[in-house]
Amino acid sequence: MTSPVLPKYSDKTRFMLSFILVASTAGLGIGTAKVAISLFAIELKASEFEMGLIAASQIIGILFMGLPTGALIQRFGPLILFSTGSLLAGIWYSFIPLVQQAWFLILCSTLVSFCMPLRFVSLNTVFMSQLHQIGAAKAGWFRGAHMIGFMLLGPMLAVWLIHSLGFAGGFWALATLFLVPVLIAPVMFKDYKVDRQTAPRLSWQALLQPVYLLKQGLALRYTALIEFASSAAMMYFTFFIVVIAIRHYDFSAVAAASLVSLYGVVYMVALFGAGILLEHFGEKRLYEFGFVLVAGGLLCLAMPLTEQWLWVGAPLFGLGLGVVNVVNLSAFATVGRRVGMANVSALSSFIGPVGSLLGSILGGLFGHVWGLQMLFFPLAAVFVGLIVLTHLKHPFGSSHAEQADDSKIDILTNVDG
Repeated sequence: MTSPVLPKYSDKTRFMLSFILVASTAGLGIGTAKVAISLFAIELKASEFEMGLIAASQIIGILFMGLPTGALIQRFGPLILFSTGSLLAGIWYSFIPLVQQAWFLILCSTLVSFCMPLRFVSLNTVFMSQLHQIGAAKAGWFRGAHMIGFMLLGPMLAVWLIHSLGFAGGFWALATLFLVPVLIAPVMFKDYKVDRQTAPRLSWQALLQPVYLLKQGLALRYTALIEFASSAAMMYFTFFIVVIAIRHYDFSAVAAASLVSLYGVVYMVALFGAGILLEHFGEKRLYEFGFVLVAGGLLCLAMPLTEQWLWVGAPLFGLGLGVVNVVNLSAFATVGRRVGMANVSALSSFIGPVGSLLGSILGGLFGHVWGLQMLFFPLAAVFVGLIVLTHLKHPFGSSHAEQADDSKIDILTNVDG
């Protein structure tokens, strides 16, 4: 099988500037929406059960659409899917204030969740396809640019919109915000071409092809495992650390939220900077370094001694997770150049939410038995295991192993649905 033909951008600076602008504005919309939905749920006096359904509704569509989006990109191209997902999401958000009932909020949130993979899988596919041209030093820039809007600017914008315009005006402004990246996207996507004549036919096998690749590819399984574990740990930390800080250490709400903010700032710095280390040290050594930082941060968070351990663990965890994410994105791109970037991007975008869902379930099922803080110990043990696994059997760096791995994957990617 010949390697997939990847688009080449004549102007790398143009690509990076347009990509950062699209990714940051896309992240801004999502970050604003999450906080706006939470505030609206409180305004509606939603019960704890309804709150749980609202949280789950923002993930359910991603689980269904994450994998099929890869095949849709190969057939229709990322620009059409990104624009469609953005427009539909904006429409559903504009509907939310029309019926001020929790069940309607859950319905609209669910519909929006089906649109999200069309956006971020398209962005991820284009970025990973260009990573070999722009350099591994920029491997974390996609998530970094997205996090600027999602974590830093989005929450503040949501509060300002609702305070200034009310919930109805705030959600209509949010819907308009989802149109902004659609106007910028053609500049970035225009050089990414798809050949619809040679694209695989839409079928169940084509839609589920990323799963078949996962079954056969050692390198892809390894990378997906790391994505899964990282997402689970991230979700558990960001969701439960505020509860732990308030209930067990008498933090104020602002101080507890500051732990997440501290983590987020360090995480973003790592996303933008760790790529330089990747070029210098290589995947295996940087993976091990990142796993050590993550495990160390989780152990600090697990220590039920004084609140100071939380202030040490949060930035250490953010730094390690940022490093791991940069290496993992580069690893996904390495596999994607051989077996198809759209399928690998869809798989990575599916595995992450599944891990996040596990992180939420972990606290709900076992937190009241062992204690929420103590659950950081088994999460730390997972990353200690990844250190050992990486040291003993790292699938990258062995040309013979990669060639054998590729030959299995090539058989699958040659099948035309």
